Amino acid sequence: MGHLYSVIIATKNNELTIRHVLRSTLIAAEDYETELIVVDGNSSDNTLKIVEKFIDENRQYYKSLKILRDPGFSSSFARHLGFKNSQGDVLVFLDGDTPLTFSFKYYLEKELGEADLISPMFEVTPLDKATRIFNLFMKTVSCIQGETSSMRMVKDPSILPPARIYKRRVLERIKGYSVSSRFFGEDRIITALAVRFGFCYKFSSRLKLLKIDAPGYYSYWKKHFRYATGIHRDLTKLGKVVLRNYIIMRRLNHVNIFLPMLSVIYAFKTYTLKRSLRDSVKVALMKYLVDSAMLAGDLKGAFYAEK
Repeated sequence: MGHLYSVIIATKNNELTIRHVLRSTLIAAEDYETELIVVDGNSSDNTLKIVEKFIDENRQYYKSLKILRDPGFSSSFARHLGFKNSQGDVLVFLDGDTPLTFSFKYYLEKELGEADLISPMFEVTPLDKATRIFNLFMKTVSCIQGETSSMRMVKDPSILPPARIYKRRVLERIKGYSVSSRFFGEDRIITALAVRFGFCYKFSSRLKLLKIDAPGYYSYWKKHFRYATGIHRDLTKLGKVVLRNYIIMRRLNHVNIFLPMLSVIYAFKTYTLKRSLRDSVKVALMKYLVDSAMLAGDLKGAFYAEK
């Protein structure tokens, strides 16, 4: 008897992208017994209408479909709510701007035979120059992280690429998804706890998720600025303990602002992936932009934490 897959989408104000995410779940539904759960975070745009229309038109493809409402406090809470209302023995967590790819049709069951929780590789949809370069940047990051995890160089699971696919027994053992974070850490917390409990983790370069980011370099600066402030605002004491080494490592990247050796390393790694010298330089600059935003967000978060 095959798995029942629960695809859980946490969404809020994603009217421009949610239809693509919903359609992508048919990739799973056509080959696997699938339930679809959409957790809407009190969207103020047309997201909910798009979800309702999709469900009305595609009920026949799914074992069950649910729309849940939450206050929109955090994606962590939305994922926890989706898990609590799911039936599947495998759970796939998506965001309202993160579609599945056909790689799930071909590799999902094979990868699940080797792991209890899986971190897929992300591909950013190249909508403009910024998103194209950020996609190259993420490929470089994934390559470095994948090599590190595959060589078992990582002793602290908090710095592993976060998982998005879990066998149900993993989340049942941990009592559900972490609900402590809005902008930082929820995926890392649950991944680190699962590995510490002895579950088998795998980074998969074969399973890929798309990410539909807002265009423009400023959108990436704003996103990473917000991510860094979340270190101070969003984590419980337990979360800060679990992610302590990751936070330290993340803050060590601030050195790149004053001595950009990490940017040079990223450029070299991008070049080894058979990219042009121009692309390698742009990836190095993207690394610098990300680290600049993280430093600014970290400083702002620390300032307000002291008040």
